[in-house]
Amino acid sequence: MVFSKIVRLFRQFFYASEGKNMSNSTMENTQMKVKLAVDEMIDDLDKNYLRDMQKAMFQCSARCCDNKKVTRESVENCVEKCNDGMKNAQGYLEKELGGLQDQLSRCAMTCYDKLVQQFGPNVNNYSEQQKLSFNEKLDSCVSVCADDHIKLIPAIKKRFAKNI
Repeated sequence: MVFSKIVRLFRQFFYASEGKNMSNSTMENTQMKVKLAVDEMIDDLDKNYLRDMQKAMFQCSARCCDNKKVTRESVENCVEKCNDGMKNAQGYLEKELGGLQDQLSRCAMTCYDKLVQQFGPNVNNYSEQQKLSFNEKLDSCVSVCADDHIKLIPAIKKRFAKNI
């Protein structure tokens, strides 16, 4: 699918930015929640919009090849024009998912910053209990960030449908 690259980038960014300080099981659960929500959105958009767009794109591209009297350049320009709708949809979804991942990253950073303010900037000076508490609070806060941003997905789907 055209959007698999976008989803991969979204996941890689989320995993890289969130995984540094969360415990493994909580991090994995949070990542899985976001992954499933994004996958569900992509699947829904694919079934309800993108497949029809791809079909129309391929049919249009095939029609470009019907006239054997036109130049290769004309055929290439025609095919390129047929691809415009999918390119626009891809660009729009990239923008939306990029915004979501930026917001999620800022939320996670805010969690971290608040805890550093509460516990102090030098992690090496934390007692074992403070480290445990810090990580538990960070896990909880980042999980709330993920839940809050998952709730934004229906609005992204609506905007996508409206703008394609």
